[in-house]
Amino acid sequence: MVQVNSEDLIKALKRFKGLAKQDLLSSELTPDPAFWRTHAEARRTEYKRLIEIIKDSGVENACVYAFHTYESLPTIDETMNLPEYKGREQALELFFQILGVGPIQLRSARSGHSALNFATELSQQRM
Repeated sequence: MVQVNSEDLIKALKRFKGLAKQDLLSSELTPDPAFWRTHAEARRTEYKRLIEIIKDSGVENACVYAFHTYESLPTIDETMNLPEYKGREQALELFFQILGVGPIQLRSARSGHSALNFATELSQQRM
């Protein structure tokens, strides 16, 4: 995991939140406005939570929250249409990409196929 100071992380998350707002506003122009509106709202909400946690409790607690939230999201079958879960998943994956952890590593850890060093670190911080 890459060390990122809280100010830089907040700045990146605010930028992602702004992009989600743009997506929310442009969702009406898509073939499936309800899906993309819900997807963008879920991303904005997740970025807002992460920013608040970083400001109130620090980057480490935001990582713990993000990993446990990501881990608890249901795996989505391709036939399911759950834009909120997909939006939250994307927001959390982007958060971890800022920290140097890619989506393949996260998905593998969530499915139990591999353990990541940061997962152990985060679990120990929670205790």
